[in-house]
Amino acid sequence: MTKNDLLVIFVAVANLLSVMVWWSAGSRMGLSRKAAGHWLLVPVAHGLALSLPLMETHLSGIWYRGAADALVVWGFIAMRRGLQWFLRRTRTDIEHQLLGFGLTAFCLGICMPMRWLDASVAASSAAVVWTALRTAMESHRSIRQEFGQAATWVVTAPMLAAAVMFLVRGLYPYLPGSPLHRALDANPDWRVWLVLYFLVLAIALNFVLGYIVVMRLVRKLQHLSQHDGLTGLLNRRAIEYLLDREAQRLQRFGQPFAVMLVDIDHFKRINDRLGHPAGDAVLASVARTLESQAREVDRVARFGGEEFCVLLPFTLHEGAQQAGERLREAVRRTPVPWSDETISVTVSVGVAPASDPTEPLLTLLNRADQALYRAKADGRDRVVMADPAPERDPLPSREL
Repeated sequence: MTKNDLLVIFVAVANLLSVMVWWSAGSRMGLSRKAAGHWLLVPVAHGLALSLPLMETHLSGIWYRGAADALVVWGFIAMRRGLQWFLRRTRTDIEHQLLGFGLTAFCLGICMPMRWLDASVAASSAAVVWTALRTAMESHRSIRQEFGQAATWVVTAPMLAAAVMFLVRGLYPYLPGSPLHRALDANPDWRVWLVLYFLVLAIALNFVLGYIVVMRLVRKLQHLSQHDGLTGLLNRRAIEYLLDREAQRLQRFGQPFAVMLVDIDHFKRINDRLGHPAGDAVLASVARTLESQAREVDRVARFGGEEFCVLLPFTLHEGAQQAGERLREAVRRTPVPWSDETISVTVSVGVAPASDPTEPLLTLLNRADQALYRAKADGRDRVVMADPAPERDPLPSREL
């Protein structure tokens, strides 16, 4: 078995693993089938492109060289199109068809019959450079917005490396006597090393695609762990974390805040009379209203059942009272359409300002809950401020 045969086997195994990964991602792991299907084609095209020149002793003619040049381009086109599906960008199908079919016709229909091998290499390399640079440019903004600046460079760096590699490959036949020519001619195995370099680059590109898939999955899981499935608001665990952080800011820097508990009035009657789907519609409507009326720095969460919690940073008594009235009035002015009728919705609100750094968070929430209870006992559809925090006994001084 020759060295080339061993390389063919290695290339086949490496790309077969990539194919299996993308098949599993698209069919078993919930990845977009459009994106996974295109990325599955990338190792197929690149694996064949690498294997054909290595099998030249088993093939007749020179057609395989043009086929390899065309397959490299189709692999990068599939990668770019998969990214467009994954990042939900406008797909450039006409450009892909013109580039792919035009390059294939030029390499196989013109260059191979005319034995213009260098022209085939140069044309395919130029097409790869164009596709790689275009992919890096158009995905840069989307990846930065979704995953951050660091992820942008992780994704674009291998594409830029591919552009540089194929730029050198395309120019190589037209630079006789150059230092590059002399260096490559001095190494009889440079073609083998070029195959290995391209294989490493292909693996890196597959790693990059897998990286952004995992990043999106992690972000989705984080979102699901911190948000309520019905309303899309923060859940109780997430708001309790934010409340604890605000309490720490109060202790360290004296930054006050307020907590607002909001409860939908007569919610059980809605469920009993119209059914739970109507209750879900009311919950979703109230959630949207609260979130739309809250300030940018405020945080709104579903606290449990029909109860919501609103965190108001940098807010004390008068501001908290006004915020509660604004939210209560907005909910009252937003009836919920359901079937052939409209559901009128009101809420009761209990507000507890936090200005004492020594007050435990549980005590603050209890004060807000007691204020909410009074609001419902006094007739509902109203805002009630909590009683002041009970004074705590100062710590006894130590006698020296």
